Amino acid sequence: MKICLIAALFATISASAQTEPTTPPPHLFHDTRHGVSFQVPAGWNFSRKDSDLSTFNLDARTAPRSTQMRAVANIGFNPFPSSTFSGALFYFSVTPHTTEAECGAQASAPPPRNATTASINGVSFTHGYDEHGTSCIEARNEIYTVHRDNACYRFDLVINTFCGGEVSGAHDITPQQIEAVRKRLESILDSVKFDAR
Repeated sequence: MKICLIAALFATISASAQTEPTTPPPHLFHDTRHGVSFQVPAGWNFSRKDSDLSTFNLDARTAPRSTQMRAVANIGFNPFPSSTFSGALFYFSVTPHTTEAECGAQASAPPPRNATTASINGVSFTHGYDEHGTSCIEARNEIYTVHRDNACYRFDLVINTFCGGEVSGAHDITPQQIEAVRKRLESILDSVKFDAR
């Protein structure tokens, strides 16, 4: 009987931890200057200003200083509260006056990875990868760039974690949990559309 009650309590806590928030509500972002739109999901915070939700230069390490962050969305809840997950961010930025080769180089990938191409809504992107940390991997960044109108359009999908979970009682985030967060970020990327020229 006691085991059944504990199992029921655990199931209730697990279910409530996975409930998707409805606030902030979803909304469509549209940058009229650069002709880019994407859908910000429910439960994600949004800003057009760096430092409100993030620090762009620390997360997008391969972006040149001339890059202009145009928008950022960050997850406003923790889908895995007992893990070392500490946040996910989706950035849109533009580097003006750049060549196609310079734009592609922003999405490079350190060995053994290689930059690849990815098609999103009929647009071909260069897809790269960056990660860093001290005692463990603390930041993972999927980078997507495309050269348009003499500028580099860039999207960063960042997953942040923390080290030392054994001290705080948190469990190291699992590869399956990282993939689940990545899928959330990719759903925003999949909604990216460019205005007709």
